[in-house]
Amino acid sequence: MKLIVPLLIGALAACTDPDSGPVTVTPKTATVKAGEKKAFSASVKDAKESRVLWSVEGGDSHGTITSSGVYTAPAEAGTYTVVATNAVDTSKKDTATVKVEPADVGETPTVIVKVTPETVTIGQGTVTDLTAEVSGSSITAVQWSVEGGDENGTVSSTGRYTAPNKSGTFTVTATSVADATKKASATITVEPVVVEEVKVAVSPASGSTTWDGTVQLTATVTGTNNLAVQWAVEGGDANGYVSSTGVYRAPKKTGTFTVTATSVADATKKATATIRVDPVVVETVTVTVSPKTGTVAQDGAFTLSAQVTGTNNQAVLWSVEGGDANGTVSSTGVYRAPRRVGSFTVTATSVADASKKDSAVITVPAAGTVNYVDPTGTGWRLVRNASLSSGNTLVLDLVGPTGQSGRGADLTLGLDAATASWSTVGGTEYVANGGYDLGAAPHLLKSAVKGSTLSVGVYQKGAAAHAYDGALLSVALTVKASAETPAGTVVPLNVLKAHALPASGSLQAINVAVGTITAAQ
Repeated sequence: MKLIVPLLIGALAACTDPDSGPVTVTPKTATVKAGEKKAFSASVKDAKESRVLWSVEGGDSHGTITSSGVYTAPAEAGTYTVVATNAVDTSKKDTATVKVEPADVGETPTVIVKVTPETVTIGQGTVTDLTAEVSGSSITAVQWSVEGGDENGTVSSTGRYTAPNKSGTFTVTATSVADATKKASATITVEPVVVEEVKVAVSPASGSTTWDGTVQLTATVTGTNNLAVQWAVEGGDANGYVSSTGVYRAPKKTGTFTVTATSVADATKKATATIRVDPVVVETVTVTVSPKTGTVAQDGAFTLSAQVTGTNNQAVLWSVEGGDANGTVSSTGVYRAPRRVGSFTVTATSVADASKKDSAVITVPAAGTVNYVDPTGTGWRLVRNASLSSGNTLVLDLVGPTGQSGRGADLTLGLDAATASWSTVGGTEYVANGGYDLGAAPHLLKSAVKGSTLSVGVYQKGAAAHAYDGALLSVALTVKASAETPAGTVVPLNVLKAHALPASGSLQAINVAVGTITAAQ
């Protein structure tokens, strides 16, 4: 049911759509010295929103101006134009003319350059960032240089110094572009590189496998930045072979074999691992996946494990029946569900015997309930009404700022039509009054749904303002329980417009915080 109060609606529209009038700049003309400042002001006629955007025609070379209208003249004399533009309607603007005269002799400010930090200690080949501050000139650029040239390090145009591959104390200088006689320096101490002894360690130091089995070895190198090693099997390929990543593949014979990792940085440094290769014991291979069933939300993760018996090779290959459209599974058995409802089969196949496998069935359920996390803060918020919310229906209460009061509010809210729809509150209206004295009929209460957009408003008549000490009005929505809305789906809810009528004054726009809606099982 729609309740229309034409006079009130017209008054509210007038309050929320202020006229945007012409702009007037004061003063219209000004004369300043080079580098001096001048404050301008601007007013917007017949507008509640009087904010303007300041600019200088021709860019920064003609001077700069702050957001509050303070103009700083450039170093070069001339006549320049300051512009104030209506922030609401950029077709409305006004200008002022500024005449910049040369600075008087004897009034030219002294250029001062300061480099930060003034002292730095770093290692050979490393970098440090320096900054230069120039005062006394509108030209703040500097030129960086290293005393003694590139052999003492280099410095970029932004002050990043790269140390040379030698130790010592070096000077980096910033020279003012405005006045080349003004400069400042930083002293850089470059410390020598500490030479350490190269050491190699292999882990594990010993291991075992069966014929044609594998053992993963890891080499750790210290005392150098070059961590690379060369792997080798003592006695050659007849005793097995090892990959560049340390994976040892056993030969098809029994014995004990040595694998060596040699430092690329220092070939005299190496370490070894001893691998025992046992004969293969032929048994019946079995695979058991655990758990056999599971439930997970869309795009959720579910961990499976596989136990292999009858072989020393415990490895399995995981797969999802039907391919990636039905989810994916990692090499360690972590299943990632698809973004849809259904039951999906995950299989573990023995690497030792591909005819041996086992499976688990994972279910992604449709949404059965709805979760809502209230927004934080003490301002305007939509919070869950626990007593009225149930199942797939969520009732939200509008609460106001603590310690304030008012005489009404309205909201325009938007949903994702694919996942949720608007519902009535109490079975009759799309809005319920929670805290305003509506007075005699016709009540100032309205609600309307158009597609996925809900518009509601509640305003009281003639009574004292209501304190914002609880639910002021309520709205409801229902999350669709279907294959298109599986558990875990985030349901978007947006506040398109919101207004409140305070205890005194006229209608004003408000910001309403919204929590997070998620479909649940």
